[in-house]
Amino acid sequence: MANPSCSPGASSAPGNAYIRVLGGDLRGGIFRLDGKPIVIGSSTDVNLSLPDPQALGRHAGLRYHEGRWSVEDLTGNGLSVNDIPTSSRALSGGEILRVGATELQFSLEEPKTGLAEPLESKSPGRQDALMDLVVELGDARDQGRRIQLFSGQEVLLGRASDAQLVLHDCRSSRLHCRIEGDSREVAIVDLDSLNGTHVDGRQVQRAILRPGDTILVGRTSIRCLKS
Repeated sequence: MANPSCSPGASSAPGNAYIRVLGGDLRGGIFRLDGKPIVIGSSTDVNLSLPDPQALGRHAGLRYHEGRWSVEDLTGNGLSVNDIPTSSRALSGGEILRVGATELQFSLEEPKTGLAEPLESKSPGRQDALMDLVVELGDARDQGRRIQLFSGQEVLLGRASDAQLVLHDCRSSRLHCRIEGDSREVAIVDLDSLNGTHVDGRQVQRAILRPGDTILVGRTSIRCLKS
């Protein structure tokens, strides 16, 4: 959640930007960005914490680089900009971001009404990331997609729209398998899929994953990489 102490967002320093919450419990809130990377999601340890059950813990990231802001989907299938699903996009101001069920407006202009709260300076880096999952082979719409797994997070894979990694693969089940992990291990669990879940060519019900492993879900090949 943002820092409760408010201050006017009057500065026009390079990297300053604003997020206005358009819906939900934080509707009407305005938050100031000062050029540092931020993470938005439902977790309490991100920079902008949304009380939204449809948002994942670390859902989207914004960063300022070489004079431009950009937004990145951290879930693999959960961000839209101006109602267009996207994995990453440069922002020029005025865009509507949808994180879970919450709409946020990104702006480079200082709000004319209300006070802008500075976001807490929490590091949104990858210190808690356990593994990256990258689609190497499969449907052209899926190839190259990447999703991070964080400690305590579950990632569902399959054709269902509520999976964190949605696959356009007719041989995958709606909810095909689940990947979960903590500081000790990362594991994959088959969810009684029709065609089974395979790790390095071996069908598994549950298996420990390590960097370099290849997961086969239907005809989709997913590589496990160290974060």
